[in-house]
Amino acid sequence: MKSTEATKHIFLPNLNGLRFLGAILVFVFHIFTLGKEIWGDFFLAPLFQVIAKLAAKGHHGVGLFFTLSGFLITYLLLSEIDRKGTINVPHFLIRRILRIWPLYFIILLFGFLIFPHLPHGIHTVHSPLYYSFFLSNLDEIWVGAYDSLNFLTITWSVSIEEQFYLSWIFLLGLFPFFRKGKLFPYFFGLIILISIVFRYLNFADERTMYYHTFAVVSDLAIGGLAAYAVKRMAFAERIAGMKKWMIIAIYGIGITCLVASTKLFPNELRSIERLIQGSFFAFVVLEQVYCRNSFLKMDRIPGFKNAGELTYGFYMYHCIFIYYWSIFFQQNGWTNSLGYFILYAMVVFFSTYLAAFLSMKFIERPILNLKSRYR
Repeated sequence: MKSTEATKHIFLPNLNGLRFLGAILVFVFHIFTLGKEIWGDFFLAPLFQVIAKLAAKGHHGVGLFFTLSGFLITYLLLSEIDRKGTINVPHFLIRRILRIWPLYFIILLFGFLIFPHLPHGIHTVHSPLYYSFFLSNLDEIWVGAYDSLNFLTITWSVSIEEQFYLSWIFLLGLFPFFRKGKLFPYFFGLIILISIVFRYLNFADERTMYYHTFAVVSDLAIGGLAAYAVKRMAFAERIAGMKKWMIIAIYGIGITCLVASTKLFPNELRSIERLIQGSFFAFVVLEQVYCRNSFLKMDRIPGFKNAGELTYGFYMYHCIFIYYWSIFFQQNGWTNSLGYFILYAMVVFFSTYLAAFLSMKFIERPILNLKSRYR
């Protein structure tokens, strides 16, 4: 961990690489699921279907994002308490606005105002009002099944994170004693309990289980608990020396739970599915940051550390490129072979990466530089 008193900037190793891993998982999920009807018979081959089913598990990348986000924001707030004795609520709000809002509203402006007038554009049935107030996940539950505008749908997870942050801002602003951090575990515990009960009551409703705030917010709370354990309970020291075989074993069990989730958590057991998965993701975050005997650190994978800084843009833009490149490949008759599908995936990936790079350089970075005034 690195921190400079001058900037109050904290860097936790391997979280950039972990972010990019989450983005890759979601990317692979969407490459195999969005527009899959355009591809030829090879898509139905038994071996390819096995690969497609594994790729479909990439949606768990969002759970990794949630847990990592809950961990990092809690860690930073507890660090601020350590430095200042309290939390500057307006500065916390401004930092979140500077990070989240620019790209979020760029996607909204494009989806609602520009895209319908472009070639192959669609007039969405989604509500700009709900989206503007970070309620896109609820709008997705209500009308998403009737709308194919997938790059607006991608904002659902950002809305949930923003709802989580705003609930914090409300508590921090309303109750000054909450700014000391001692009540954080009770707040997180209550969120997890509410989420489990909510999922139990709604286990048969697929869209609610996937998109509703109460169904998934436990991931953020679990990440927050992990950060509290590190900052206030010296948990980092307890896991730093874990044996490599133990780490590998936990990864094996955790990945099995993700891949076989539908078998392991049927019906009412879905109520605890995210509790198990979120706990695994929290372990992954802690293992990547603190364990000395890790078998692989994400930042050591070539390109992952730098790409992690582009993750938000990569996540927000990739469905736009999937949409347009799938049309291009279909119009040119390039949909009948595995080779074309691999080429399609590569073209979408590099187009998205370039867009995320340019977005960071010319849009996000100048705005993010303002955050140093509010630390």
